[in-house]
Amino acid sequence: MRLLLSLFLISALVTGCTTTARITNTPIDVAEPVDLINISSGQATDSADNALFFVSFSGGGTRAAALSYGVLEELRDASFVFDGEEKRLLDEIDLISSVSGGSFTAAYYGLYGDRIFEDYEDVFLRSNVQKTLIASIFNPINWIKMIFTKANRTELAIDYYDRNIFHGGTFADIEAQAGPYVLINATDLGLGQRFSFTQGSFNLLCSDLGNFKVARAVAASSAVPVAFNPVSLENHAGCEYEEPAWVKAAIDYSKDNKRLRNALKGYKTYKDKDKRPYIHLVDGGITDNLGVRTLYERIEAAGGALNAFKDSDTRLPEYIIIIVVNAQTRAENPIDSSNKTPANLDVVSAVASTQIERYTLETLLLLENALEKWAKELSTPEHKVTPYFIKLDFESIADEKVRLLFNNMATSFSLPDEEVDDLIEAGHVLLRQSSEYQRLITLLREAEQEQTRNTPASD
Repeated sequence: MRLLLSLFLISALVTGCTTTARITNTPIDVAEPVDLINISSGQATDSADNALFFVSFSGGGTRAAALSYGVLEELRDASFVFDGEEKRLLDEIDLISSVSGGSFTAAYYGLYGDRIFEDYEDVFLRSNVQKTLIASIFNPINWIKMIFTKANRTELAIDYYDRNIFHGGTFADIEAQAGPYVLINATDLGLGQRFSFTQGSFNLLCSDLGNFKVARAVAASSAVPVAFNPVSLENHAGCEYEEPAWVKAAIDYSKDNKRLRNALKGYKTYKDKDKRPYIHLVDGGITDNLGVRTLYERIEAAGGALNAFKDSDTRLPEYIIIIVVNAQTRAENPIDSSNKTPANLDVVSAVASTQIERYTLETLLLLENALEKWAKELSTPEHKVTPYFIKLDFESIADEKVRLLFNNMATSFSLPDEEVDDLIEAGHVLLRQSSEYQRLITLLREAEQEQTRNTPASD
């Protein structure tokens, strides 16, 4: 990542530091209200109704994309027979939330479903995207574009992602797949808060998410500051907009929840077009490198799990499953091995890593406690809801040499094939070896066997 930042800094000096943002989000006349929790309609239509299954993919460049891909493969291979029909755990996922590098995998699966297992490795994981982007930036033809048009480093990346990875796909295309609800998350640079690419967020801007390019959202989610320019949206506020009932209720609930109160204060600013005519988005890992706080905020904004689901079409679940795929690394820091003053880039990198690591730990504790609380809120004497919090990360690898191998993998958009292989396999192994996942599998196997015993034999 240090090399990437250095090269992009040079390109910024060559092409100039300021460009006019390219705006592509279109206005709407009427912003139709959307549910805060809306996994039961439009998307995730084939998942079971006795479980809520959420998955999050963290940031971390190709490392995160490959690890999350391995987890998807493992979930594809885990199958059970219920009601005479074979079902894969992969098909039970209701929602995938992602940031930065993990957003490439989430978006690709959202657009193409099982096709991801046919060509994603060639299209992205084993493609030297970083080299291609750097080459395009240092192409003199593109210098001219960046000087005389609205092109910049991020626009060149978006063009590449759109042509070679997502093939013009939009959020309407993801919805048409009727797969998991896909939440791609970025950071609102002006607010310092998370921004999720949902129609609910776009309603605040009086804009249409459906025709918005997936490539542009993924670019925003992975736009590391300095290396990439922000992705910008125009605030079209002023359309016919009826504030959803959950917003009014959330204001009351937030009186006892400082995190929620802070988030709501920020979201109100989107309705003020005069003060915020444009929204500038950067890497989602800055505000949540796990991509899970959006889930916490959505359920807490509804006043807790019971309120979140009582007015929806979703039946109260028996299980709440959350898998957090965390590709964060903790590499040995070479600055401690010398009496030389650390270089500026080393200092910036160390500070950023420390902040992300500490915030990530707080996020995991927050979500784990919230999951227990949600399960209790939904449980009754006749209907117990069981939570499963499955955390996958490199720190859980027992072998020190293997753990060090993964922790020293770069955060970039280019990794050797051997490292991609190792990361995909790690996704399989980390999930299989998770004690919480094993507990879930045991439950599902027992339910499968129980149903088999109770099914009358056919003549």
